[in-house]
Amino acid sequence: MQRRTVLAGLGSLPGILALSGCLSDDHDGEIEEFERGEIEITIDDESIESMDKIQAEHADNDSIDFHLHEFDDYWYMEGEERVTVAEGFNLLPHFEYERVDDSNVVTFDGTVYDDRDSETTIAVEVDGEAVDPTAHELTDREALVLEIESGKND
Repeated sequence: MQRRTVLAGLGSLPGILALSGCLSDDHDGEIEEFERGEIEITIDDESIESMDKIQAEHADNDSIDFHLHEFDDYWYMEGEERVTVAEGFNLLPHFEYERVDDSNVVTFDGTVYDDRDSETTIAVEVDGEAVDPTAHELTDREALVLEIESGKND
């Protein structure tokens, strides 16, 4: 399968649709657009979803199953099977997610953020509702939020 990224924008003209996303050319030549949703990742009030190092264009280990692109704040899912929120985080470069004692543990760029630490809170929400990242499978147009407050930068 050959993968392409498409970005088209026509400014703010009324009635004109802007298209951005992943398109794949499968083996029989048909082109399909895959699922996507908004994503917001903040660590200690710093937004990181737009960082080059976690986007497919700049990563050595990018995944078609779940990935981000440099031109927008969306997650993309091109794989044949849905991923859970936890699986999605684990597919992002420089990220690791695990569930320990019903708590969220996220490692980003070598720094561990553990919900069991009294100074750390980790919130994972889909469409404004708290979810268990190991159980919730993402679907098209869902808004995913990961917010970590650690006190590490105080």
